Amino acid sequence: MDTDTGVGKAQEKMLRDLFILDAHEDIAFHLNYYDRDFVSPAVPCMITLPWLREAGIGLVFNTVFVHPKHKPEKTLESALGQFDTYDRIYREHSDKVFRIKTRNDLGRIGKDGRIGFLTLMEGADPIEGPDKLGEFYERGVRLIGLTWNDKNRFASGNETEEGLTDEGRELIKRMNELRITLDLSHINEKGFWEAVRLTTLIPIASHSNARSLTDHPRNLKDDQLLAISERGGVIGIVLYNQFLKTGDKTPTVEDVFKHTDYIVNLCGEDHVGIGSDMDGARIEDFPEDLRRIADLPKIAGYFLEQGYSEERVRKIMGGNFLRVIEKNI
Repeated sequence: MDTDTGVGKAQEKMLRDLFILDAHEDIAFHLNYYDRDFVSPAVPCMITLPWLREAGIGLVFNTVFVHPKHKPEKTLESALGQFDTYDRIYREHSDKVFRIKTRNDLGRIGKDGRIGFLTLMEGADPIEGPDKLGEFYERGVRLIGLTWNDKNRFASGNETEEGLTDEGRELIKRMNELRITLDLSHINEKGFWEAVRLTTLIPIASHSNARSLTDHPRNLKDDQLLAISERGGVIGIVLYNQFLKTGDKTPTVEDVFKHTDYIVNLCGEDHVGIGSDMDGARIEDFPEDLRRIADLPKIAGYFLEQGYSEERVRKIMGGNFLRVIEKNI
């Protein structure tokens, strides 16, 4: 692991042993779109299995994401193709990766060096109604964001204005019954407030930043950040440039720290994590010093340099999200 920091010997050891949880990786979407394998970077990419292992990542929220450009009849087909890709990864790399579906599975993290995958649906478009949710639960879905940027049968994204639909309300009720965690990234403000009231589990935002620092509709306002943290939830800092910084200068790990520190000061150190969104956009849309998943330890090293305690860094880099999942699943 190349931490590339100026920290001392004791902290270097801490970084080598650090448990990292990345709450948002678009692995299957990228693999299928480019028809590439999970091991070698045959096309420009940010995530490979060797790079995940180099970073020392212990748990990933691996997404199923269907772009709205897909015709409705192809939406389910695309999602099932991504589930199949993950199934293939579990078979072909069973010595390095395992699927998490239960609390007992969570207990296996860190036992044998394998990386746990916990499936998050980014947009519930492939679910053809609340009564179909059980089928996706059986495929391993344990977290769901109701929508992406656009409107679907359940909710509206940050580029639209309507709130939850009746099916959206019913879907959240069914999610509560199955203990599927609600992800509040992407949903618009009207839908956010209704959804956060309806969920009986601890909510998260897998990949969102502070709108007070970067005024982008994908980022969350202070009252939204507080609504998540007051329920015990966690906000994952996303590494996408437009959500980190305005202007022409490319963001760096310093901007990741600024958003993290803002939310720490607003909500507390127990309510911030990392949701990289790697392989969900072009490589050049990410900070120059954070363009491979193997770069994530640089964030921890920078936090230590800024005076964060080891305990705080452990929470932010993985412990906070793990705590929520252990309670919800």
